[in-house]
Amino acid sequence: MPPTLGATISVVAMVCQSWLSVMGMFSPLEADIMRILWERKSATVREVWWELRAQGKRLAYTTVMTVMVRLYEKGILNRVKEGKGYRYFPIQPRETVLQRFVNTVVDRLVAVFGEPAISYLAEVIRRHQRR
Repeated sequence: MPPTLGATISVVAMVCQSWLSVMGMFSPLEADIMRILWERKSATVREVWWELRAQGKRLAYTTVMTVMVRLYEKGILNRVKEGKGYRYFPIQPRETVLQRFVNTVVDRLVAVFGEPAISYLAEVIRRHQRR
């Protein structure tokens, strides 16, 4: 049975999950912040800052705040007023962002490499389905 485009995208998504920052979608810090927000569904800057500190990342509170404000300004996060600050939450679920990323990667691969890229993706899917 030939692989479907949906199966192709699923396999590529699994491979690309950790590449969001590597491939330029997010900076490493943005990717860390987004991972936290996708897991928690929403968080304040302070909550994200504490989570990053718990992971061993020693960042200034203002650095985390600046990055979260920029993600808001880019339309990736939304926010609601909470006390003196804001509670941030992702506008799109992680799966939607990954899907867009995978679509872009696959489109670029096919545009640059054509049939060899399609053949390779089909082979990867066949191997994955055999597991």
